[in-house]
Amino acid sequence: MTLPVHIAFDGLSGVDGSARFSFGPTTALASVSGPIAARPATEHPARATIDLHVRPLSAIPGTTQKHVAIALKGILERACILAQHPRTLIQVVVQALSPLSSTPSRMRTDANVDTGEADVEVDLLLAAQINACSLALLNAGSIPMRGVVCAIAVSQPNATSPPRVVTTSGGPSHAEYTGCFAFLFGVDRAHTSMGGTGASGPIPPSKSIWTNYRARPGNTFSATALEEAENVALEGAAEVWMKIKGSLRASFAGDGQS
Repeated sequence: MTLPVHIAFDGLSGVDGSARFSFGPTTALASVSGPIAARPATEHPARATIDLHVRPLSAIPGTTQKHVAIALKGILERACILAQHPRTLIQVVVQALSPLSSTPSRMRTDANVDTGEADVEVDLLLAAQINACSLALLNAGSIPMRGVVCAIAVSQPNATSPPRVVTTSGGPSHAEYTGCFAFLFGVDRAHTSMGGTGASGPIPPSKSIWTNYRARPGNTFSATALEEAENVALEGAAEVWMKIKGSLRASFAGDGQS
């Protein structure tokens, strides 16, 4: 499997780190500033506080962006060692750079809606946003991390078909099951997946830290089906990790793209 991944460190002014991540035409841009002084009303005495904002391609942020921001904040809080910088603020801004072809079904109000192409696109964009945040944190280099977060979208047309990694927004027009998985690579704790060897070299241990995998309304899936989808996602996320590793190597060598 070869993912259509593109990574660029754009060097945005006024921030400590920034990165752009794409799955084919589905692209997200993230920037990180901090740690900086926090206002007394928002500071935490024992750790840094993450202030995360998600912006759509056009218009102003709505309910969807607020839900995504909550998910991203939780993922980054699991990845960053926030206790190293108490009473400070880490500002993260994520910008979608590609449009959705239609309204996600969970945001529609009409009857008989399906979890189909629109939701697959949402999960693909969400995976790109997570990866862009992870890269921006690595590019900033000012916030210690437990590992590298890599995300991938997975869909399954029906219960009899195997789950598969979603690589572009031009995939299947219908999916009974779909979701995004985020993994933390490089962790050294119990209950983690052992590392292996990929096409480009060794892969570090990892563990799943977040997913929104779900079925179309009226359907369900078993714990075994979820585990199968997670295993497929882990293979795709491992390839994302290898792409990120290669992009960082190229960045240190003076080339900010991969």
